[in-house]
Amino acid sequence: MQIIRLPVGMLQANCYLVAEAGGDAVVIDPGAEAERIIEAVRSRDLKVKHILLTHVHFDHMQAAADVAAATGADILAPEGDWPALTDPQLSLCHMMPGGGSQTLSAAGKLRDGEVVEAGKLRLTVLHTPGHTPGSCCFLCGDVLFTGDTLFRGSVGRTDFPGGSYDALKRSLDRLAALPGDYPLLPGHDDATTLAEERAGNPYMNDSFFD
Repeated sequence: MQIIRLPVGMLQANCYLVAEAGGDAVVIDPGAEAERIIEAVRSRDLKVKHILLTHVHFDHMQAAADVAAATGADILAPEGDWPALTDPQLSLCHMMPGGGSQTLSAAGKLRDGEVVEAGKLRLTVLHTPGHTPGSCCFLCGDVLFTGDTLFRGSVGRTDFPGGSYDALKRSLDRLAALPGDYPLLPGHDDATTLAEERAGNPYMNDSFFD
């Protein structure tokens, strides 16, 4: 499995290209810089089957429509964030300098436990609400994509519309309970591991929420 990380946009959200040896691929969170993402796909001769959104905030979805048009991929968004696709207040698109696309059409809903396939790739959807009602992580082989649920040493904000501190705690508990260790690829900043975050992330310590 090949994973290409592209920090994009003014908030440097991580867009990931995930591909198997035969070239079938998915794009996770194309938040901006559509042409750069499309060039990365074409230069590697990837066949993008799906565009997956960990959640529906502008910095993770603004380039999705253009990448879909260029690749023929379908866009899949979390079921719990479906209203944000057409509500700029929920997607935070109203906060973007200079505007930008305010709505997005998606072909299907991502639900907890669902397995998304692209060639030999298998990505299992883990519903991890808190940052948004529909926030998801994707488990692909031994790699965990966490969106804005869990970062190196931190977590996603819960003060945006639909955010929930209590839901985030439950989601962190769910991730902490996963067996073993995983490389963890977050929606912003650098990679880490689940073991590192269990040991050193204060938000994964129950006493932090007491």
